[in-house]
Parts: sequence; C-alpha cells; structure tokens
Amino acid sequence: MNEFLTQLGPVALALALGILVGAEREWQGKPAGMRTHALIAVGAALFVLAGRYGFGGIEPGTPGVDPARIAAQVVTGVGFLGAGVIFFHRNLVFGMTTAASIWSTTAIAVSCAAGLYWIAAAVALMHLLVVAGLAPVEDMIARHAKHSGRLHLRYTTSAALTEALSTCTERGFTVVEIEEENHDGESDERSTDLMLAGRGSIKELTARLSAKEGITAVTFQEHVINGGL
Repeated sequence: MNEFLTQLGPVALALALGILVGAEREWQGKPAGMRTHALIAVGAALFVLAGRYGFGGIEPGTPGVDPARIAAQVVTGVGFLGAGVIFFHRNLVFGMTTAASIWSTTAIAVSCAAGLYWIAAAVALMHLLVVAGLAPVEDMIARHAKHSGRLHLRYTTSAALTEALSTCTERGFTVVEIEEENHDGESDERSTDLMLAGRGSIKELTARLSAKEGITAVTFQEHVINGGL
C-alpha cells in the first residue's frame, strides 16, 4: 500500500496541474481545454511510472527482452490512432478530448500489463472523473471564454439584422466591424459579416441567432493566430 501511495502522489499532482493549465486554455477560448490537458497529464505520468516501477516479473538483463521498448512502440502506434479522431471544420477543432482519452487509456492498459494494478485502477477512476466531472465546469468557463472572429449571417429582413446585433451585445460581444451587405437580386435573402470580439459562449450565441425569425443561416469563424492551441 505504501508503494501505491508513492506512485499515486505524482499522478495526482500531474492531474491537478493539468487541470490548472487546461482551465487557463479554456478561459482563453482554445480548443484544448481542461479535460484534454488533464487526460494527457495523467497518461504521461502513468507511462513514466510504468517504465520506472513496472515489469517486475522480468529479470534485468534478460536477452532479447525489453518491455519498456515494447511499451514505447505502443505509445507511438496509439498516437497515430489518436490523430485520426481529430478534425478541423470551419476553423474549429474537434476530437481533442477523445484523442487524449485514447492516449490515457493506453497508459492504463500498459500499466496493467506492467503489473501496476492499483495505480492503473486509480488512474482509470481519475479518467472517468475528468471526462464526466469536468464537462460542466468546461461549459461554465466556455460561457466566459475569449473569442474574436467573423460571424456570417444570412437573413431576409432588416429587422432580423438589427435583432442579431442586439443579441451579440447581450451575449457579451462587441461588434467591431460590419462588412457591406450582399443582396441576391433573385431573392429577399441578404448576407452580412460581423467582426466580433469579447467573452461569451459562441455555441449559445449561434444557437440563439439561428432560432430568430428571419435569420436563415449563422456561422462563426474564429480568428486563429500562431500558438492557437
């Protein structure tokens, strides 16, 4: 049990620091938030512990046997698998938490194979708490996250545009610039781009605008700079 507590300490610290760093990224409106950082931190700590304390059933110096090297190959292979679930759509990144979850689960599996049963079980519990428990916290932070980008509106009446401007202000965003309207001569539909900046939930803003009468389409494109993650 003492050995288990010795192993649990670094993992718990990695979890706490991962959540802290992820919360700051979440506050800044970045796609890799608390859950992603927490899962990566826990998984990385567990991989190191598996290499440090695991594989006790194998005699040191056994010819042709290097379990740590096998584990490293597993990590490399799963990295490609995780990359496959991350995709980019309309300037938004999806699948980051799923990829981190796959990577963290691999660390748990490697630790089980290495004989670190208690710490693997503890990290599996942490994993579940991170994925399920931090989701509401992420949503709460997302409502005040910093965003800057282009909101594209398609609408049929001038009143709809006026109402959209009012909604943006109510949701915590400043309309920095309004680009010239484009009018399709064959229909009543018009389009306008609003340059927004502020803190708030883009998801809630676009959902509210989409529900307004007279607005036919709403899309938001985040401004991405170097180091956007």
